[in-house]
Amino acid sequence: MMMRFIPNTRFPTPFCVAERIEYRVSSGLLDSFSEWWHMPVFVACIATVVGTVLWIYHHDAAEIPRWKGIPLAFLRIFAWTILLFGLLDMRRTAEHEITFPSRVAVLVDESASMTLAANTDSTTASKKQPEEATSRANVASNILQNSDFLSALRKTHEVSVWSFSTNSQKIALLPQESPSLSGNATDNAQDWQEKLLPQGSETRLGDALLNVLRGEPDESLSGIIVLTDGGNNAGVDPAQAASKVADTPTEVHVIGLGSERLPANVRVADLLSPPRIFPGDSFSITGYLQSQGLEGEIAQVELLEAEAEAMIGASSNETPGGRVIDTTEVQLAADGELLAVRFDLDGLETPGSRVLAIRVIPPSADSNSGDNLEAADIEVVDSKTQVLLLSGGPSREYRFLRNVLQRDQSFAVDVLLNSAPSGISQDARKILDSFPVSSEAVDEYDVIIAIDYDWEELDPASIARLERWVSEDSGGLLFVAGNVFMQQWLTNRRFEAIRNLHPVELRRGEQLLLTPQLAATDPLPLRFSPDGNDSEFLWLSTNPIASQTIWSEFPGVYACFDTAVAKPGATVYARIGRNDGLGMSREGPIYLAGQLYGSGTVFYAGSGELWRIRAVDSTAHERLVTQMVRHVAQGRLLRGSSRGRLILEKDRYPVGQSVTARIMETTSGTQPKLEVITPDGQRITVPVASDPVRAGGLQGSFVVTSEGSWQIILTIDDTQRERTVRRIQATLPDRELIQPKLQRKTLSQIATATGGLAWFPRGETLSETDITKIAAILKDRSRTEYETGENDKAFKKTLNTLLLGIGIALLSGEWILRRLAKLA
Repeated sequence: MMMRFIPNTRFPTPFCVAERIEYRVSSGLLDSFSEWWHMPVFVACIATVVGTVLWIYHHDAAEIPRWKGIPLAFLRIFAWTILLFGLLDMRRTAEHEITFPSRVAVLVDESASMTLAANTDSTTASKKQPEEATSRANVASNILQNSDFLSALRKTHEVSVWSFSTNSQKIALLPQESPSLSGNATDNAQDWQEKLLPQGSETRLGDALLNVLRGEPDESLSGIIVLTDGGNNAGVDPAQAASKVADTPTEVHVIGLGSERLPANVRVADLLSPPRIFPGDSFSITGYLQSQGLEGEIAQVELLEAEAEAMIGASSNETPGGRVIDTTEVQLAADGELLAVRFDLDGLETPGSRVLAIRVIPPSADSNSGDNLEAADIEVVDSKTQVLLLSGGPSREYRFLRNVLQRDQSFAVDVLLNSAPSGISQDARKILDSFPVSSEAVDEYDVIIAIDYDWEELDPASIARLERWVSEDSGGLLFVAGNVFMQQWLTNRRFEAIRNLHPVELRRGEQLLLTPQLAATDPLPLRFSPDGNDSEFLWLSTNPIASQTIWSEFPGVYACFDTAVAKPGATVYARIGRNDGLGMSREGPIYLAGQLYGSGTVFYAGSGELWRIRAVDSTAHERLVTQMVRHVAQGRLLRGSSRGRLILEKDRYPVGQSVTARIMETTSGTQPKLEVITPDGQRITVPVASDPVRAGGLQGSFVVTSEGSWQIILTIDDTQRERTVRRIQATLPDRELIQPKLQRKTLSQIATATGGLAWFPRGETLSETDITKIAAILKDRSRTEYETGENDKAFKKTLNTLLLGIGIALLSGEWILRRLAKLA
């Protein structure tokens, strides 16, 4: 027995599921019948009861008029009917009709290679200037934002948007469009579209396909649409991933971006130069050329020098002023290979800011003149870097580090040893008996190096001077952890300011764990983060590949302070490799880290064992020490305007990474202006806001979206008299340069293996015809499921109460009529 009531329909939930509810009334007794004879026996019982009631009343009311007997009989029958309803066990349940809409996953490549030009065949390259060229990422953005592509898909499917490069993740779920909701359905598209900026250092297309397959409901996934150039360079082979997708009903459709035929071109792909030199010091500057279609051709390469002010606002395709220092001819390498061009210079004599640029004069077949020049800032410093070396004792790290700095004529070193008796002789300019007693004395130093120093030797006033010297006077501080004095001062709350200066969280008391020097019988390797690999001051050679080779030969260290947590805003450069036997944290203790503290720079090393690099290469150790010291001293040497300082964490950034420019010490009442000049000469104003980490500071952030030289200009007032200029280099990862062409064959194979199709648009977006075809071939895989809810207890209670009341009324009425009819 079943009755249906008016359905209750709900709009799609945030999970893109439509639910419709119907209420069903049924009998528990009848639903329990499982044999064919149950129902006939039940009907026979009811007929017997009705017949018996009628027979009894026929004989019982034979002597009274029929008009009195018939009502009595019906009252008794109705009473038995109420009893029957009670026996039927009537119940009401909610039946949920759940509709899962069909889904399409859109997988968008956000690797750095997507910043390359989309259509670079010879016919179009010559017609467009470099700044007008449309990148592959822009074409993908046009398809998603400026066309009817997503709207066409959402007429039948809900759309999940995924991004992939090194990792893959779902960034948006767009519900199916409905006419009834068209007026109210609005998508906050800007939030997820901002996550599609090309910034990855790898292209893991195969991994991304498998992750989408695992992360989406396979029962309703109609297809996967991939927007990529197909340059897979890491992870699972896309062909293997496609074979696994082929085992499911899901099809993969590909929209290939880029060009198979790159035009003949040579460009300056990268430029390496020292950020600071001293007058007369010899140095080298190296440029890397990359060519396509010009193998074996001869190109002339020039090294130019110009004043920093003369290069402000100059783009890569403009001819700079200045003079040609040196020139050479090179034979261009095979397609895609990097050719190093090195210039050795005897030095620059005049102090101040300089810009050195490498320009290639290409063969006549070169199709793009906008990438033939790259420039770098060099500061010619006429004063020595003043270093105060603090150490708890004459450890190996102290001795080797002091010797390196003492031999380098660009440093002047003073020494303060905790354990040294008065009058001791040390190889240093000056031996101090105590920490400088005045702010002026501390301000004479550019860098303070503290190697397991006993901070209990400093009074509160000295600690305050040190903190103020770093935060307000741009001092550089280098901490080296140790196991002699560190445990003592960490337990004292008086040294909270020293702990705050560290870029890592230091624990004290019983929580302190310092891996003893003798606890590790085997060296613990260093694991560098991407920031560590990209930081030039940690390179042990002139280029990153050679540096990584030397670091890979370094066996490691034997001790490290056990802290795995970095301060907010700090950068972790290297961690200790995992070693469960030493009880280390899951991530591994931090060995190298740094942070900007106010206007100063702080660097931290987890133990005093950097001298062990000498076993691999003694010159590499000297290079590392001098680069680290100059890195923390950069705030003092490049303080810029007296009314404002522009501070950057580094001078090189991979394409797609966010750059945070911090502004310190602006005059009260002034609103500084921050501008960025892109490699193609476009000026972009960067919004300036309060620094959330450093009180009183300001900051502005932007993303380097293309490779080349970027200029950051800080203007204190509108007169342009007070401005500071910094130049950074944006580079593409090496892996992303290996396959710059569109991989049409690979993408076509993926589509064919899964039953899908491939499109390769030639314009800046998909045509309406292609959009219609893509939407038409995707099958509607929506499905409906039914779920039965719990019994309605309120309905059961109300029904039983009503039946009981009706039954009592019927029996009472029958009794009264029988009394009036004078029946027993």
